[in-house]
Amino acid sequence: MQVEWGGILGPMPPKDATGSSEESLEHQAGRLLFVGLPVTKLDRHWREFLREVRPGGVILFGRNVESAEQVALLAAQVRDAAGRDVLIGVDQEGGLVDRFRDVCEPMPSAKAVRSAGRADLAEKFGALTARALRLMGFNINFAPVLDLSGDNDDNGLRARTFGINPETVSMLTGAYLEGLQRGQVIGCGKHFPGLGGSRVDSHRRLPVVTHTWQEIFQKDLVPFMDLMFHRPGERLRSVMVSHAAFPDISEFLQDLFRQEGDPPTIQGLHQFPATISGNVTTRLLRRILKFDGLVITDDMEMGAVVQTLTVPEACLRAIEAGSDMVLICEREENVVAARDELARAVREQRLSARVLAAAERRMKWALKLAGEPESFDAEEFTANSRQIALLKQELKSAEETGEYAPLFGTEEGGTRRSSNF
Repeated sequence: MQVEWGGILGPMPPKDATGSSEESLEHQAGRLLFVGLPVTKLDRHWREFLREVRPGGVILFGRNVESAEQVALLAAQVRDAAGRDVLIGVDQEGGLVDRFRDVCEPMPSAKAVRSAGRADLAEKFGALTARALRLMGFNINFAPVLDLSGDNDDNGLRARTFGINPETVSMLTGAYLEGLQRGQVIGCGKHFPGLGGSRVDSHRRLPVVTHTWQEIFQKDLVPFMDLMFHRPGERLRSVMVSHAAFPDISEFLQDLFRQEGDPPTIQGLHQFPATISGNVTTRLLRRILKFDGLVITDDMEMGAVVQTLTVPEACLRAIEAGSDMVLICEREENVVAARDELARAVREQRLSARVLAAAERRMKWALKLAGEPESFDAEEFTANSRQIALLKQELKSAEETGEYAPLFGTEEGGTRRSSNF
């Protein structure tokens, strides 16, 4: 059964909500971590690991998948060990990034949706994705990709993007997001403020986006702004910040806020990715765009980060820069070290406890939107898989016939218009 978004959308908790005062500082710091696991089921070691760290989120990959039912059991084990108020996420974009292709009908790519150009099929794609993920125990999907890019092999995006035209990307991703979130799976738009101008894959080394600040405001940010500020069903509740340097917009923002200066831990504007840039996360995303949703970093073990900083250092800088959660996908020792570094920074008053409270508030709000987990239903999962196969046929047919579909409009029947800054 699907629940209408308007029926589960409630007011955000007050900004002074801090949770339990009895929770240890280490557990509070652990809540800022979104961690990966190497297993398909929790043994004693990994149960104790989750109980000790108490991460706010757990991300699963193909390495964690044997069957759909096994994934649902693993998600239930994670909730039991880490607590029911844990985000369980996955990169389920479809196409090249499909973690469940071996247990479910492979999902179409963003390129297939872009080629079809039909918002109704994009919305259906989001709804079918949500159904599959909900049945397996997930409550957040690291999608859609909002970067403006075509088939660029250099930046790692390739068929993962919905196009290069801001209005088209807004139309298709807005429809996808509505289908996904109506199905009670939180969408996380990525990679803020846009990797379309990069020529390097951030998994390997640091990309430097040379777009001017005017280009970024007028083009790259348009899908993010559209999805942040349109009607509630489509509204973006979570954003992933990219591992890329944006020198021109950093200089612009530094000038704009020059009376405040750079965050004290940042020694240069161009050496580090947006993930640990107070200019991009706090000033642009939080203060200018006034986004008060959940901000999550890309994986802090990627080449763009570790070529200049240790993972614990980078995690602290990302939280200082304005992110709520840091993603650590691989190494257990990095998770523990990052937790300890964050707790130590609070104890030494290098990081305010209010930062932890604000992150917890945003996490709880996101979890409220996602609702309670469901039980796995093998028959429904199989039926949903068949619907995905039919969707791919519809997308192919739309691409071949060039059938026109109106822009995805408002409930009053108007046409979607991009945000103007």
